[in-house]
Amino acid sequence: MLQFLGRLIANRPSDPPIVEYLSKAGAEAVWRRGRLLAIDPQGASFEVRESNRHFVECLPWGSIAAVRVPLAVDGEGTANGPERRAIINLG
Repeated sequence: MLQFLGRLIANRPSDPPIVEYLSKAGAEAVWRRGRLLAIDPQGASFEVRESNRHFVECLPWGSIAAVRVPLAVDGEGTANGPERRAIINLG
């Protein structure tokens, strides 16, 4: 999984991919959306936007239940339906 996410970042260094991740950092798990900035064996960093401000959220892998990666750019659904997503289940 780290290799897959690492390749996403390496292939787009000036435009990090937008992903959705299931954050368990709060009292309840919530899906969040952000740019995947960095990964390492301890966790991942995401650029998130809240109240028109940008933040970097650094989470250990224990606080990330899953990562959803679009297989097509937003808005580029196929004639057969909406875009597909790869879901990486971490828990």
